[in-house]
Amino acid sequence: MTAINNQYFSKTLEKGLIILALFDRDHQHRGLTEISRLTGINKTSTYRLVNTLVQLGYLRKSKNNKSLRLGPRSFVLGHHFFHGFDIFQAVKPIIDKTYLEKNISIDSALLHGRTLISLYRREMPNLIYFRLPVIMDELYARAMGKAILANLDPADLTNILAEIQIKKLTPSTLLDKEDILKDIELTRNRGYSINNEEYVEGLICIGAPLMNFRENTVVGAVSLDFPTSEYSLDSIVHSFPGVLTKLASELSETVTSVDI
Repeated sequence: MTAINNQYFSKTLEKGLIILALFDRDHQHRGLTEISRLTGINKTSTYRLVNTLVQLGYLRKSKNNKSLRLGPRSFVLGHHFFHGFDIFQAVKPIIDKTYLEKNISIDSALLHGRTLISLYRREMPNLIYFRLPVIMDELYARAMGKAILANLDPADLTNILAEIQIKKLTPSTLLDKEDILKDIELTRNRGYSINNEEYVEGLICIGAPLMNFRENTVVGAVSLDFPTSEYSLDSIVHSFPGVLTKLASELSETVTSVDI
């Protein structure tokens, strides 16, 4: 935990929020001992905090093995936070309009450090199912990630590529950093990125950056997603880059107006 010296700062509230933050899509269940170890809070205090969160409905305790998971109050709170988020409310109708007009799956995300945070997604029934994480890395293998990398300051791009660990996600994943750099350069020149089954087999995506025009910085990305069972890369490149770049421009104007 980060030490913050402020007479108006509640350490108890901080500890409770840190405990809730331990639960996510990949860690849906936690034990009391595990929570104490991860937070550095002694077991007695952990028990008191956890029990309070359980009684308030923010955590639920399993009757069988006493493991803990998020409770209904956490879901309601998260729902209210997310749908009250200005940028979500701003981009949703724009994405919905394109989704309904073009009958294509659309994904959007915001840049946070060196990861993407899922913002809003509309998915057609024909798209193959895959579990989309809320927080996404592997920017080099995603259409949205490539679109962001192509619009970073050269120094930032160099630092990111120097630090990332390249993982083979599919047979088509680019593994050599020189190849990744060439792909980023192609993305920059054409104005949109291509993910040709590099992240998930059977899925082709094209992506474009979301820009804050006021600061001329990239703040996120949007992608159009297509199943290979119905679309070829050639047909996508022939028909959809204009749709993508128009959508990205409209979203960027909105992003700039809410000043994220």
